[in-house]
Formats: sequence, C-alpha cells, structure tokens
Amino acid sequence: MKRWERYSLESLARGEQDPGGRLFLSSRGQQELDGLRILNAGVDTVRQLYRGQPCLSQFDEIIRAYQEGRGTTIELFGTLWGIGAGSAGSGFRYRLQNNDLGVIVFLQARHTKVDQVGTHVKIELSPHFIQERTPADCQAFMDHIASHLLAQLEHAGCAVHLALDVQGWQPPTNLMDRFVTRSKRITRLNAIDNLEITSGEVAAQYGYGQSFLFGTAGALQCAIYNKTREAHHRDKLHFWEGLWKDATRDDLSPAYDPEQDVWRIEMRFHQSVLREFALGIPCNVDTGEVLDSAHGFHRFADVVPHLTGLWRTAMQSYRLDTCRNLIDPTWQLLQDDPRFYAHEPHFLYKRARKAPGLGNEKNVCLAFGNLISIYARQGFRTHRAIQFLQRSGMWDDLAEYYRRRGIDSGAFRLLVEQKLIERRLLGKAA
Repeated sequence: MKRWERYSLESLARGEQDPGGRLFLSSRGQQELDGLRILNAGVDTVRQLYRGQPCLSQFDEIIRAYQEGRGTTIELFGTLWGIGAGSAGSGFRYRLQNNDLGVIVFLQARHTKVDQVGTHVKIELSPHFIQERTPADCQAFMDHIASHLLAQLEHAGCAVHLALDVQGWQPPTNLMDRFVTRSKRITRLNAIDNLEITSGEVAAQYGYGQSFLFGTAGALQCAIYNKTREAHHRDKLHFWEGLWKDATRDDLSPAYDPEQDVWRIEMRFHQSVLREFALGIPCNVDTGEVLDSAHGFHRFADVVPHLTGLWRTAMQSYRLDTCRNLIDPTWQLLQDDPRFYAHEPHFLYKRARKAPGLGNEKNVCLAFGNLISIYARQGFRTHRAIQFLQRSGMWDDLAEYYRRRGIDSGAFRLLVEQKLIERRLLGKAA
C-alpha cells in the first residue's frame, strides 16, 4: 500500500518530509488538509469482564430487589442503582444502572450456574464517566465494584471503543466503492434501496449515507457516522460540544465550528480481538514500551499505553483508498495523527507552529525549490504545478517575493516551467 508524502512549509525549506505536515503529495496530485480539524480522540466505551466465585449474599440481595418489580432501586458500593434485566445479547441475567454516573453493571452469566466460578460480572463505562476521570481511576472504580460481587477475582478481558471526532471532512459519496475491508458479506441499506452482495462480516449504510457500519460486534467493528445528529438525537449535544470547544488549531485558535457537522470514526475492539493483539507483543508507538506478555490486555489499564497503535492497526484493516494501492490522504492523516493516551481529565496537548510571514524570504525560496523538485519527481506539468503552488499555503509570500523583483505572472510561469525541465533533464528531481 502506497502512502502520500507529507510536508509542512518548514520541512519544505529543509528539503525533508514532515510526518505531521498537512501538505500531501503523490503521483495522483497534491492535497492540502489544513481545513481538517481533529476535535477529540478518546475512549468512548469500556467494557471490563471479571471472572470469579459469586458472593451469593450480595447476589441474593440484588435478585430480591429485582423481584419487587419495575422501578426498584438499591444502594450498593456507595451509589444508588436502578435494577433491571440484562438483555439477551448481554449474556447476563441482571443489570445495575446509573445513567447520571454513566455506569452499567451486568451480573450473573446466563450460561454458568450462579454457585460456580465463571465470568459473572461485566462493567460498562460511558463516555462522560471516562472523560471525567483518569484511566487509573476508571480501573480502580470498576475493580472496587467487582470485589464486592466476586471472590477469587480475576480480570477476564475488556472491550474498548476508540472514537475520533473531526470537522472539515465527511464521507465521500463513493465511500462504499473505495472502502477496503476484509468483510465477505456487504449489506447496504438506506431509506429507498436494499442491496445485498455476498462478497464474513457486515457493512451497512443507513439514512442516506449518514451512517456506515462495517464488521460484527464480536470482532473488530468500524462505524462512521454524523456525530452531531446522533448527539442531538440522544440529547447529548451539550456534553460533546463542551468537549469539542476545548480543541484548538495549530495557531491555538478554536477548532470547533458550531455551524458545521462533526463526523465520527469509531473503532470497536471486542475483548477477543484485544486478546489476539496481546499475543502479538505490541508496543507503544511513541515510547517503544513493549507490552508485558504476563498480563496481556486483561484490564483496561493494560490497554491504555497501546491505544494509538491499536487505532493505527484498525485504520489499516478498515481503509479508505484513493485508488488501487494508494491510501486516501485524509484517511492517512486520521490514521497517523491522533493520539490516545492516559491523561488527566480535559487536558489537551497543543502544538504551535511558526506561520510564514515577513522576514522569511530564505525559507520561502528553499521551500519553493524543494517543492518544484517534488513536483518534477511526480511528473506534474507546469499548469498543474502552479495550481498546486497556489494552494500550498506559501503562495502569498512567494508571489510577493517575485513581485518585488519585477517578475509578473507570465515570467513566473516560464520560471516554473524552466525549473521543472531542469530537474527532469539534469537529474535534480528529489
């Protein structure tokens, strides 16, 4: 799979690529992605499984309260819970739920006797619980609950949903044609069509392209959907807007535009998938830290240092391509740039770059020369090269530089043409 070369104005002046640059170049052309803003990269959902011997007295108390009927509540672990039945799909008979807190506790596995050791507890954390606490606090809270429900406690694995919220991008109209997955069965649904192609997993499109779902819940699943509309429908827009407003651009100006829809790409890792990843001895992509194979991904806290690497792998398994063997530049950026990390609540890393302006003539000339070499190597013609220069982010400075030297648009075109020919014929193309 070929990837685009990435540059920034600073790296062009040095004649080097910049892995964080927003100028993308390949033989297919040039793409400038300055308008794409990453508003949030975080953990959306955690599901932690626990194995052990049920504490029957605690289970019996919950079951008696459940049998009192609908609307019953019970106070446990210092928290007031509503009691209900676990759905058939959850694999558990009962649930404790507190939506204000953002936690659901499932208990008593359906297919294991209550007096036997088994995976009898699953705890699910919502986005607002996770965002307001550190991963260590999340893990400690779940462990505290499980320790009251089970003896001989063991962590039995966890499932994690990673979410990336962006503005300045939305799925292209031909996404289904360009999207690469390993799914053998693809289902496409919308309000007017139902088209099924047998081609092992499921891909679905809902609501005139507003939502896409690839894969099954029991494996690695990818969802792409309009988060603004989804949050509005669930009456959660105030929460997400409060988070998005903290995001900034490189110049530290606000990144979130309330007038523009936010799109989400979500990768959902089932516990069985994370168990398989743990066997591969993954390492942290930034620090090089290698996972201790003794613990695997049994706990959420074990997974946290490796979330960025898991994200990149998932974005390769589900991938948007420009054409055969060339990744889409936006997808490449969304694969490489997000960082999922253990952090204090609402703490954001911010990167500031020096913007081009007066007094940077030397850098502008160096960047211009190196960019022309790249254009020559990619086989761009004069007209196309000038079009790309105009969209490169350095055009105003470049035009002013040559204007002060008496070079008009016609002379500049001849200059670009001559430089392209020199690099092609004399072997100076980068």
